[in-house]
Amino acid sequence: MRIVFIDDILYHDLDYKQKKVMPYQKIFLPIIKSSIDNNIEITFDLINEKSQLFSRKFFYELGNNPLTKSRYNDYNIEDFNEKQLEYLESFFHKGDIIIGFELYEKFSKLLTSFGCKIIDFAYHPYKLFDDLAFGVYTNDKNIYNELIKYQIPEEKFYYYANYWKIFMGYENIIQDEDLEDNSCLFIGQTLIDKSIDNNGQFLNVTHFGDKLKELSKQYSKIYYLPHPYLGKKRKVIYDWVNKSPYIELLKNRSTYGLLASDKIKKVIGISTSVLYEAKYFKKEIEYLFKPLFNVDVAFEENCYISIFEDYWNPKFWADILSPVCKINPIVKNVNHFKGSTNKLRNIGNMYWGYAQLDPVKRIPNIEESVKNLYTQYIAPLH
Repeated sequence: MRIVFIDDILYHDLDYKQKKVMPYQKIFLPIIKSSIDNNIEITFDLINEKSQLFSRKFFYELGNNPLTKSRYNDYNIEDFNEKQLEYLESFFHKGDIIIGFELYEKFSKLLTSFGCKIIDFAYHPYKLFDDLAFGVYTNDKNIYNELIKYQIPEEKFYYYANYWKIFMGYENIIQDEDLEDNSCLFIGQTLIDKSIDNNGQFLNVTHFGDKLKELSKQYSKIYYLPHPYLGKKRKVIYDWVNKSPYIELLKNRSTYGLLASDKIKKVIGISTSVLYEAKYFKKEIEYLFKPLFNVDVAFEENCYISIFEDYWNPKFWADILSPVCKINPIVKNVNHFKGSTNKLRNIGNMYWGYAQLDPVKRIPNIEESVKNLYTQYIAPLH
C-alpha cells in the first residue's frame, strides 16, 4: 500500500501537472506525512515493475484512439482496448491511496476498477471565501463518512454572499443603472475547458441560440458576459452575440457586481461555477450543459464535499486517511493557517473573479494609483 499523488494523466499533459497540480500536492505533503505512519511510501511518479515511467503518448499509441491534442484530450473508457488498460493498470497496485487533483468521474472510474482508494481534490465552485475552498471526492464510504464531518455549513455560503453584496453596494461595484429590470444573465466561459467538453466538442454560447430565443420571451433582456480569456476566437463569439436579436453583450463588468444586482433575476451558463455562486445571491439558475461535479450530496459517484481551511490541519488528514492506512499515534490538532487569506490563491494567481473584490488585486498598480491621486488632489494645490 502506498500514497500516490496524481492528476488525470490521460486528459492532461505533464506540463499541466507541473504548473497546476504539483504545487498543491507538495504544499500538503509535510502535513500529510505528519499524520500517517512513517513507513508508508509516498510517490509523485508512476513507475511500473518494469521500471517504465508512464507515457501518455505510448498509452494512446496502443489503441485506436491516437493522441490528437497535447494538453486537452477527451476520451471514452469504452474505447480503450485490453493492451491500453493492462498498460495503465501496471502502474497502480490494489489498495493504493490516490490523492488526486481534478481526476473527476472518468479517470476515477478507471482507478476504482484497479482497486485503488481515491481522495480527489478539485477547485470548489464557490470562490468568495477568504481563500480557496476545495471539493473533495472519495470512492470509499468510510472515508466519505470522515469527510462530511468537515463539510462547510451551507449558511456560510449565504453569509459570505450577503457580506459581499453589501460591500459591493458601498464600493459602487454593482453599477447596474443601465440594466433592464427582470433580466437574465448568461455567464461565458473559456472556449477550451474540461467542464464544457461534450464528447470532444467544446460548447460555447453559439450552440444555444434556440434556448436564448425561448428565454427572451420570459425576460426583458438577456445579457451575455464573456470570459476575459476568450483567446483568438473572441471576435467570432462577439460577432455572433452582436448579430443575435435575443442577447446583448456586456464588457468590462464585475461578475459579482452583476450577481448582486436586483435587476438580474436569472443566471444561466454552460457549466460555469458562477451558477453555483449565483444561487447564494438568491438568483434562479440553469445549467445549459451540466455542472462539472455534484456538491455536498449523499455518497455517490462524482460527489464532492465542500472543505475549507481544514486541509492545513494534520488532524483532518489523519481522520480521512484512518479508514485506509495506519495513522501516526500522535497527531497535532492545529491549523497554522486558520483565518489567513489567499495562501492558496497566491499560488498560480488563482483569483478569477475574486480579484474584483480583493483589496490588493483591485489596485494592481500601486505606483500608478499614487500618481493619479497626486495629479487629482495634490498638484492643484501648487
